[in-house]
Amino acid sequence: MEPLTVPDSQKLSHVEKLCETDTPYVANETIDHLFAAAIRENLSWHQTHNTFYENLLALEKVSPDQLESIDDLKKIPPIHANFFKRHVTLSIDESTIVEHLTSSGTSGQKTQMFFDAWSIKSARRMVRFIYEHYGFVQPETKVNYLLFAYEPEEGSKVGTTNTNIFLTSFAPANEIFFALRLNGGGHEYDRFGSVETLKRYAEAGLPVRISGFPSFMYFTLLRMEEEDLKLQLHPDSLVLFGGGWKGYADRQIPKEQLYAMIHERLGIDPARMRDAYGSVEHSVPYIECSHHHLHLPIWSRLLIRDVKTLEPLGYGEEGFMHFLTPYITSVPAHSVMMGDMGVLHPASECGCGAETPFFEVIGRAGVSRNKSCAITASELLKKRGV
Repeated sequence: MEPLTVPDSQKLSHVEKLCETDTPYVANETIDHLFAAAIRENLSWHQTHNTFYENLLALEKVSPDQLESIDDLKKIPPIHANFFKRHVTLSIDESTIVEHLTSSGTSGQKTQMFFDAWSIKSARRMVRFIYEHYGFVQPETKVNYLLFAYEPEEGSKVGTTNTNIFLTSFAPANEIFFALRLNGGGHEYDRFGSVETLKRYAEAGLPVRISGFPSFMYFTLLRMEEEDLKLQLHPDSLVLFGGGWKGYADRQIPKEQLYAMIHERLGIDPARMRDAYGSVEHSVPYIECSHHHLHLPIWSRLLIRDVKTLEPLGYGEEGFMHFLTPYITSVPAHSVMMGDMGVLHPASECGCGAETPFFEVIGRAGVSRNKSCAITASELLKKRGV
């Protein structure tokens, strides 16, 4: 694996050490102390290199020195994810930007996120650590890919496309098929092409990896039902969803029902079906365990905040999700309040063996004004009358 170096090895030594840790789901006092030290370094970094963030900390009367332990995370002021739709604020010199990604909406305001080499490569390394943990890195095994994602355009900066292409690096590609095809004027969902691709993949006998928006998987399965078609894909096949059903709730089915349909129509074991949560604004990967829970990896923490008071809540209580991570040095996106509501659960409520808490996403607040990549995808379906 390519060695990574933080922008300043003296000022960010704990950040570097935390992000080099390759055991995603351990929980102990040593990790807590390391995380607290890393987030303290990260706050100091942005305070020193970003005038906006320096002023924010002064306004909130918060100093990095106040973060003595993991219990002090609640003192860190969150920045709402929508802030990054309207503002560009860098903690690095523009000349060090190596990646510029946007949210994938085709209407409304897009999030603009900028990454230096450390930030983007560190985030991708987290994904690799998690894939290795689950045994999904198979460099010796050729696979066929069906991506329910946007076929890339030249110069595309869409975060979801970037992510899905990156995921093809963990097993060499024999073939890649994008279900959202470029048609000259945009993207169009190729429902029939998706079914025909699955037929070819079943005949080829190689493992198949399916990723992208779950809504398109669902509509592909409906087409298979119409044809009374059942396939048996290779037992090492894998399904990984991301993007959610936001904006298409009228057709959404429970996750368990979708997994059952996939098992019935494609023969894939439900333990090899995983949903994921993430965003351009907060690029830490959250991938389901074999029991289908979204555990927090050691590189992040989650506070659930009351919708009225913004005070931190305990396990089992519903509120806004406030994610914290010390890895990112390019922009002050280390403390982000999402538009999503969620609930945090202790690790003891899951039997997969992970030691870290897990969360469930309850829903999105204000969807009419906060269009996501999944909403845009659903609009494609509506245009096609699916």
